[in-house]
Parts: sequence; structure tokens; C-alpha cells
Amino acid sequence: MGQLFIISNKFKNPKIGKIPLYVIIVVFVFVLAVLQDYIYSSIQQTGFYLSESLLYNTFWVFFIPLTIIINQLISIINPKNKLGKLPFNLGIGITFSFLHILLFTALFVSVSNLAFTPPHRFSNIFNAAFSNQFYIALLWYVIFPAIYVSKSKSEKLVSHYDDIIKLKIGTKIITVPTSSIQLISTDKPYSIVYTNDQKILDNKSLKEFETELDPTIFLRVHRSTIINATYIKELKSRSNGDYDATLENGQVIRLSRHYRNNWQQLLQ
Repeated sequence: MGQLFIISNKFKNPKIGKIPLYVIIVVFVFVLAVLQDYIYSSIQQTGFYLSESLLYNTFWVFFIPLTIIINQLISIINPKNKLGKLPFNLGIGITFSFLHILLFTALFVSVSNLAFTPPHRFSNIFNAAFSNQFYIALLWYVIFPAIYVSKSKSEKLVSHYDDIIKLKIGTKIITVPTSSIQLISTDKPYSIVYTNDQKILDNKSLKEFETELDPTIFLRVHRSTIINATYIKELKSRSNGDYDATLENGQVIRLSRHYRNNWQQLLQ
């Protein structure tokens, strides 16, 4: 019996509000650092004070707001000249590393004056943080902006796909919203574009359509077929590596195993 997959709305309702990677890293390292303090004090048989450990490890928390500020800064000022990128990124890293340690020290000493007797001195905390953690901050503020820039470039590359596509009907050229296209198939020497309410013959090849349409949505599933993943209702296995996809207009389309890399995401 063929295996049946009901397609979820993951293509129609992309996730929003994802937690940034750097926030997850900061939270993980913060918890790990406090745990390390506890384990160290247990081994050395010294007193463990949770309040002091939490206060000292607020050093990690500052990475979150400062990384947000750096990302915004880079989105505004980002040298296009490759020779200018390295000194720019390094300058940003050094500046924000000093700022990070200054803010952390100021917070630490302010809380210390309120909660501890005797309070900690500013110079002692600053020197300790600078000696032990400056290189960590520098690495962070150089690496994560680079990741942000590369991610922004990737998003820009994807954004060039238009919301409409031009099709030729006889001597007329019409514009069709890409979101209304359910399927494109070949009927040589033409391609047939199936929208929600009409069927249009066009002289472009499927290869040309692939360059005009977003490949994360419009999947080449067969040598003669491109489908819009948002219109798939269900998949049914043929038990040989191929699948049948049922679209919202009722058409059943074969998904060839030879194009599995294009539509594998539908099975996840």
C-alpha cells in the first residue's frame, strides 16, 4: 500500500519570530558558565554564591544587545571595497569589545556597591575582564558581523524573484501573479501554465521558467513538470521512489525520483 503524506502549511505560513542563533549561544554559555562555577567550587571545596556567579556571568548577556547594534550598524555602513572590509570589521570588533567590557564592569561595580561589603573596585574588575575575556569579545564581534553580512547577501539573492511573470498569448503579453500559478508542464513546443482560473500556452521552456521563479516554492519534480509547493494537498508513494502529488485543482502530478533532490523537502 502506498504511503500517504498530508502536506502541512509550512510553505504557506513560513515561521516568523525565530530566535537568533547568537541568543541561543549566549543563553547556553551563560548557563554553562554558572554550572562551571558550581562544579569548580564543589571540587575545590570553596563556597559557591549563586548571586556572585550570576553577576559575573552577566558578561555574556551583553553580547545580545551589542550584537543587535552591530548588525544594524553594518546594514547602514558596510564598505563595498574588499580592502576596506577587514579594517572596518576589525575596528568594529575592537571598539565593541572595549565597550562591552566597560559596560559589564560598570554594571558589576554598581550592583557590587549595593549588595556587597566591601564592594569591588572598578579597576580590578575591568583589568580581570580585559585580561581574561577581551579576546573572546573580539572574536565574537568580528565573526558574527561576517555571518550577518553573508546571510544578508543570501537573502538579497533570493529577493530578486518577482511577484508577477509575463506570459505571451498570441500577440498579447499579459502579467500573471506567480502566487496564482499551480503548475507548469510541457506540451512541445509550448509550456502550459495552469493558474487558479485559466490555462495559458507560452513559448518559454521549463528551463527558462526555472530561472524566473523562486526555486524554494516552484519545484521541478519531473522533466516535464514544475509545481507550486503551496498548492500541494497530499503526496502518495508509488513504492518505487516516485510519488503522486495531488494539487488543489485536483490534478495528480508524478514526482520523479530522478528529481528527488528538488522535492525531498516535501517529505519532511
